[in-house]
Amino acid sequence: MKLEFLSEQKEQQLLHYFCIISNNHRYDLTIGYSEHFFGKAMVTSLQTGNMVLLCQEDTPNDEFWAYKLGIEQEDIPEFYEFFDLVLHTQSFQEQYEH
Repeated sequence: MKLEFLSEQKEQQLLHYFCIISNNHRYDLTIGYSEHFFGKAMVTSLQTGNMVLLCQEDTPNDEFWAYKLGIEQEDIPEFYEFFDLVLHTQSFQEQYEH
């Protein structure tokens, strides 16, 4: 084998699955919380197969995440509110300590 492993770590991740319906669109997302990625959550769209790293401070930059996650333009304001509710890294990090 010609691959060289630089590191490998296993952890128990907290995953949340969301099925969200707007007026005209459906979104299926997973949000994974990890000890890695500087406190950012891994948000994956099951429709597009794309993943972005997000925290609350990233949500105003919708040009970064909306297209990748397949969020339609008219639904972006609602996703600001959604991400504001679910991207609280502090509370999820506490769950790892128990």
